Amino acid sequence: MDKTVQKKVTAFFSKFTPISFRKNGVFYQPDDLISEIFLIKEGLVKQSIISENGEELTINVFRPNSFFPIVLVLANQPNKYFFQAETDVLAFRAPVKEVSEFLQLNSDVLLDLTKRFSAAILGLSARLEELSFHQASNRISSLILYLADRFGEAKDSKTVIKLPLTHQDLASWTSLTRETISRQLEQLSKKGLISYNRHSITILDKDKLQDS
Repeated sequence: MDKTVQKKVTAFFSKFTPISFRKNGVFYQPDDLISEIFLIKEGLVKQSIISENGEELTINVFRPNSFFPIVLVLANQPNKYFFQAETDVLAFRAPVKEVSEFLQLNSDVLLDLTKRFSAAILGLSARLEELSFHQASNRISSLILYLADRFGEAKDSKTVIKLPLTHQDLASWTSLTRETISRQLEQLSKKGLISYNRHSITILDKDKLQDS
């Protein structure tokens, strides 16, 4: 987010009451009426959907300074997703009507939001291609690289993904089973491409991972 836009957004949301959610706390679930928009100050929020056979698919993870679920409001669509705290979260919440008016009065904020939506759609499109055409190993490698771009922190020649990830989390991103995830992570680890410890993934060789 552009720094000027971020200051505007923060100033607007800071007028409203902050709220804390513990990890796994639910902001919205399917069929809930979207009455408030949340701006994340600290923590991460996962957007996911549950299939008819009970499988979870992760759609997105919102980071600090993101506000959600504004896309549903702008598209005038009912909610069919879970929005759940991936970590402990501190957020501001503002009524939908006032957020809509704020966006109408601040075209630079709306433009910035549009750019970020566009980038998210491209990322989602790439993920759908991977789910449709790629083998399990390619899905895992591509997902790790995608998460590194969004949540990675460079340390020497390594990249640490600053997002806690269980095998089930990775399964929900890729539509693979936890058993398959375990095997693929073990193979990548044996090749010296990543290390996985206590829900933390570190990329040891990004170039080779991209070619894997």
